[in-house]
Amino acid sequence: MKPTKYKEINELLQQLLTQIKSILADKFVGMYIGGSLSSDSFQCETSDIDCYIIAASKLSKSVLKNIERMHNQFYLSKLKYAQKIEASYIPQKDLLHFNPSGIRPYFNEGCYYLGEYGNNYIIELHVLREKGISISGPDIKSLIKKISPQDLILAIQKNLHEYWEVILSDLSKFKRSDYQVFAILTMCRTLYSLETGAITSKIEAAQWTLQRLDRWKNLIEHAITWNPGQELNKVDETQQFIKYTINKCHDY
Repeated sequence: MKPTKYKEINELLQQLLTQIKSILADKFVGMYIGGSLSSDSFQCETSDIDCYIIAASKLSKSVLKNIERMHNQFYLSKLKYAQKIEASYIPQKDLLHFNPSGIRPYFNEGCYYLGEYGNNYIIELHVLREKGISISGPDIKSLIKKISPQDLILAIQKNLHEYWEVILSDLSKFKRSDYQVFAILTMCRTLYSLETGAITSKIEAAQWTLQRLDRWKNLIEHAITWNPGQELNKVDETQQFIKYTINKCHDY
């Protein structure tokens, strides 16, 4: 199995798939990779491995407990990239009926969460449907209905107002350099999507934005060239860029 160009990631995914199939048994439908790996923009130091496991129906508490135990073991293992796995478990019906307020279990950084899908869910599904990598299971396009550019833009606008407008005042997040980079590149991708009705990688969207917005050129270049451990110290500029993007979305 060589779904990606990274040998260690392929081996990790094969081990994860074996464990998941064993736990889910006949409820297993498929396992797919989205995010940066699917758009060929994975960065070893900063990117997550976004896994989507599709189940035939909602998983019981006992099954989720076994899954949580398995993910904890993976996280604590010495397998390369094991701590980068972010796994969502989605009932098959939730791929066809979009409900932002629905609840999904997911695992990230060794912790188990039950959280709302949110408006970002439609954006995730769009990326998964159009660019997702199949690890096991049917063609992902047969499971997810096509998302129109209008629905995609509407979801992006809602996500801007319901998440980014609220988070602007949370200085505990914005003091982190990695979060500043995340916010800057996400705004670049947001602007790209609002203009084109499509989704691309954050880096490609940043390059696209650089060619169009001289005002934010310095900030975006710093985000593109940032490496873990470096101090960015662009809190105010990052917040201003988010405000610019929120205001810009009204044009669409």
